[in-house]
Amino acid sequence: RTVLPTALSTFQTYDFASSTSSSSGCHTKVGAAAYAAAGLIGGTSTVVLCSNDDGSNNSSSSNIKKAIPVRKSIDDPLHILQHNPSLPFPESSIKHDTYSGVTLDVTKVPQLSDASATDSSTFGEMLSNALNIWSDEGRRGIWLRIPTSHAHLIGSATKLGFDFQHAEPGTCVLTKWLPKDSESRLPNGPSHQVGVGVLVLHPLTGKMLAVQERTGPAAARKLWKMPTGLTDPGEDIAAAAIRELKEETGLDVEFDKIICFRQAHGGLFNRSDMFFVCLCKLAPKYETLVKQGGEIELLPQEEEILCADWIDMEDYAVQGVWTQSPLYKEMNRAMIDAARKGIEYSSSEDGDEAHGFVSKVLPVGFRPGSKL
Repeated sequence: RTVLPTALSTFQTYDFASSTSSSSGCHTKVGAAAYAAAGLIGGTSTVVLCSNDDGSNNSSSSNIKKAIPVRKSIDDPLHILQHNPSLPFPESSIKHDTYSGVTLDVTKVPQLSDASATDSSTFGEMLSNALNIWSDEGRRGIWLRIPTSHAHLIGSATKLGFDFQHAEPGTCVLTKWLPKDSESRLPNGPSHQVGVGVLVLHPLTGKMLAVQERTGPAAARKLWKMPTGLTDPGEDIAAAAIRELKEETGLDVEFDKIICFRQAHGGLFNRSDMFFVCLCKLAPKYETLVKQGGEIELLPQEEEILCADWIDMEDYAVQGVWTQSPLYKEMNRAMIDAARKGIEYSSSEDGDEAHGFVSKVLPVGFRPGSKL
């Protein structure tokens, strides 16, 4: 039971139950108030543990028995864990998480530093001993980060029941669930890719910017489409929309809002796909240019884009591929509706009346960093 400082007296006491899953990034059944009670607000404040002589909790300073530092991250365990000297791996190679899980970084194990000379069977023995210790300690999910340079260790891990969680260039992650009386609560690997389509309207004609691609299914159908692309790892949707448009057409824009989005399944490697239609506004220099009688220069990306042009939205929407798809008919309707309303940009004076999802970067609050 944790007693909070008076600044959070609304949530004065909380009992913490054991969590239900392992590794950062997955969900847990501990509520938001419990997270607040755990001292996840960051900073240098302390969580005060105190008790009256009658055994009841009290936050009065006269009854304080001891104070412990607040965790700096929600990924840190609730209590500082002492390294078990019986483990064959050094403390620097092991990280504990809030779900009674353990992550092992094999690059920080001295015996494994020379990948070319490492005997994978030796690693298997070390890992087997560690699993026995972790099981006795009540650990749950075990995570292995294995870089390409140590890929020969993967076989030893899979023989002990580890399986792949995800892989990326240079690294793969394997997991093992230790409790034998419950099914694994470890999260699946990344399951979605995120794409963006960029809607840009000409400041005078109201026509939309469209492109034809050089390769792919859209090229085979000679389809006019919005500039589109996938987000890079760690890239915000707004930033991806601005980048993709710049790459494919050479234009500078400002992100305004998301008009609509859709989810689909069964894509590349059976991944799901989230696709966001983003309204972007041309940089002010273009509006000044066209008002002075100039034309906006389009610079199609040579490797991917065959041509780019401004076309009527109605002509865009009646292309055969779109009219045969209830999904894309609905998405195109949302785009046309936005255009017919004059595109109420969120940055305009009446932007509060505009519909859509706007982009805001806000502090997380309980740990360093900001989120979109």
